[in-house]
Amino acid sequence: MAANIKKELADIDLGDKRRERRIMRLASRMAEAPSESLRASSGGWSEAIAAFRLFKNKNVTHGKILDAHRKPTLARAAKSPRLLFISDTTELDYTSHKALAEVGRLDHEKRRGFYAHNHLLVDEDSGVALGLYGSKIWTREEKDAERDHKEIPFEEKESLRWFEGYLQACSLVAAKPLRQVLYVGDRESDIYEILVEHAERSSEGKPAADLLIRAGRDRALDEKKKFLFERVRNATRLGDFELNVTAKKQMKKKTVDGKTGTRRLVERTKRTATLEVRATTVSLRGPYRKHGGKLPNLSVNVVVVREKDPPEGQEPVEWILLTTLPVDTFDQVLRVIEAYAKRWLIEEFHRILKSGCRVEQIQLRKGNALLCAVALYFIVAWRILYVRDVCRDAPELPCTHFFSEAEWRAAFIIQRKLIGTSPPSLGEVVELIGKIGGHMGRKKDPPPGPECLWKGLEKLRHYVEMGQALGAL
Repeated sequence: MAANIKKELADIDLGDKRRERRIMRLASRMAEAPSESLRASSGGWSEAIAAFRLFKNKNVTHGKILDAHRKPTLARAAKSPRLLFISDTTELDYTSHKALAEVGRLDHEKRRGFYAHNHLLVDEDSGVALGLYGSKIWTREEKDAERDHKEIPFEEKESLRWFEGYLQACSLVAAKPLRQVLYVGDRESDIYEILVEHAERSSEGKPAADLLIRAGRDRALDEKKKFLFERVRNATRLGDFELNVTAKKQMKKKTVDGKTGTRRLVERTKRTATLEVRATTVSLRGPYRKHGGKLPNLSVNVVVVREKDPPEGQEPVEWILLTTLPVDTFDQVLRVIEAYAKRWLIEEFHRILKSGCRVEQIQLRKGNALLCAVALYFIVAWRILYVRDVCRDAPELPCTHFFSEAEWRAAFIIQRKLIGTSPPSLGEVVELIGKIGGHMGRKKDPPPGPECLWKGLEKLRHYVEMGQALGAL
């Protein structure tokens, strides 16, 4: 897997071939040991010092690293007829890293770090994450006196990042005209200007990505005293389907008598939920913007998914989805639902980034240098997700697509498996690495997840080194 990841940086331009060779070598070592510190994964003190100097070099930037990764991402996307452009924001919290410079505040004055708004490209049919299309990282300024949110022009708001992300999705449509691109966002992306941009592009014949956005607000309809949520919840029921709901704990604001109060811990139990599906088309009333006047009314398709008979004390699962895809039949609506369910992939990517690659533990003291290391870990985290998903989609592939001979042989030796004369399948090797990382591997167990993979890869690296030292590999 380490050698294979070098292909993601094959076209990087850092102004010096030595820098380019070093950053590819460093990426390989980081991929071998995702959870280890930069110093440990570098392979020695002198190599660690060289890595720190590399990140501090003005020719090495977060953008250049991800730009290099975008080219192989697009090459993989060329084979997919339908693409999901999934966007989401995550915090990179460095509050405890007191010596870090060039950092801003997070959601509280005492919390320090960066925000990363990432775009993950996914094959819609297989659900395989193909790579990062882009990432915007920014910091917040120190908090000034309270300013009315409505007084701030849209171009100066943080929410502009979602609009910019949609424009990037449209640029992908222009670059890949034979591919259908669907922009997918959660409730924070429910921004009317994005809907307007799609409508204007479509009417003018410009490249326009389709939209799939979870509604975050109860918008007014183009009818007197009529609102979105009530209308769509009473729309025609098209059918039911079952969804496996995972257990989850999160802090939510408590609403009583229509007023939002303090946050409370909400626990969701694991269950198989039966959800009813409704769909309709509505005409939204364009809101008024102080700096831009009234926005136009728009027609949009809406899909509602709501849990029937939730367990006592549990909030029902409900998605209200705004989309430009057709919703005339149950099959068309199921496509919308299944596409939105794949949004969870970017949540898994962020979890791997923080828990598996431990990017919030990086101890570099300069913000720009730290973000260069984060960019490499973006690629490593995506790679773990990619291996898992490709293995589930095509387990019969040869393992040499991702692993060296030393790696797969070491996995077989540790798990006391007989080694054949030809390389085994990807599914076999991933299963063995998952077991090394703690996966039980029982008959009814699902395939190894990201956590078992990153832990397994961590141990496998040491097994390979020991095997090579003893002459067994």
